[in-house]
Amino acid sequence: MAQISIQELTVKNMYKCLELKLAEDQVDRIAPNVYSIAESKVNPNFTPCAIHLDEEVIGFVMTEYDPNEIESRKYWIPRFMIDISYQRKGYGKEAMLQVIDMFKENDDCLYIGLSTEPDNYSALRFYESLGYVNTGELLEESEVILLLKV
Repeated sequence: MAQISIQELTVKNMYKCLELKLAEDQVDRIAPNVYSIAESKVNPNFTPCAIHLDEEVIGFVMTEYDPNEIESRKYWIPRFMIDISYQRKGYGKEAMLQVIDMFKENDDCLYIGLSTEPDNYSALRFYESLGYVNTGELLEESEVILLLKV
């Protein structure tokens, strides 16, 4: 059976992450992976990773840990995407559960946060199905904040 894994971004899988595609209605909602990778090189709080299905790169996730933030903002997922060819097959859910489990290993992880546009109903349903709660609070970019209590 095929296995999902979250792997450190390397030269080998980075180029595959750059080739990943989104559905047309998602393109303007998620920053391009090249932007996220560049951002991770100047912000030491960001960790970019490739989402693998066995040896195939099928997605990208970037996590954030900021020890100076308030409890609900220490652990954050600023980027998460699955290639259009692999969406709606359960891979995104499995990948997100693995990211959550990675964060849970830290004793000071009380919440895991992320954000999305308030009208991105499919993303909201997806995150809420994993236990995230829409706080109604907005980020400066007008995205709604969702929190998962660990």
